[in-house]
Amino acid sequence: MAKVTYSDLDIIGKRFGKLTVIKRSNKRAPRGKRSVPLWECVCDCGNITYKSTDVLTNPNLSMCSDCAKKYATEKMRQKAGFFNGTQISKIQTQITESDNFSGVRGVYFDKKSSKWRARIKVKGKTINIGSYANINDAIKARKLAEEKYFENILDEYYANKDNSLSANKFVISAK
Repeated sequence: MAKVTYSDLDIIGKRFGKLTVIKRSNKRAPRGKRSVPLWECVCDCGNITYKSTDVLTNPNLSMCSDCAKKYATEKMRQKAGFFNGTQISKIQTQITESDNFSGVRGVYFDKKSSKWRARIKVKGKTINIGSYANINDAIKARKLAEEKYFENILDEYYANKDNSLSANKFVISAK
């Protein structure tokens, strides 16, 4: 059987992951003591990149460096339990920080105004709920905001995830 060389491969115009091969370039990449030819490719985002055949056939690597960074960030966010910009594990556990004196996540005492403030973080944005003279009013406002914002997110999360843990949905508890 004859040895197949890179010049014999007809991959011009073929798609690999986010890359489409434009042409074989005269660039080479080191592989140990040898070097391999690179293919000029265009990414879906429009960037031009150069990849070897072995990299093109790896679905985790067949993208430009900009897309690879976005892909890695998204993978890390998924591993950390993010869904649509909100960390599901933080909603479900509702663990308060060690410096929290109210005992309720998102409720704290503002020394400048001498009032209790309630806030909530949804999809990476902090929403100020309000300032209250009474801690119980601040807690109540926070719990209502949790129902308003978190219930929809969790319903969507469990609808999109084939997860047997759906019975463990976040339950708003009165304090």
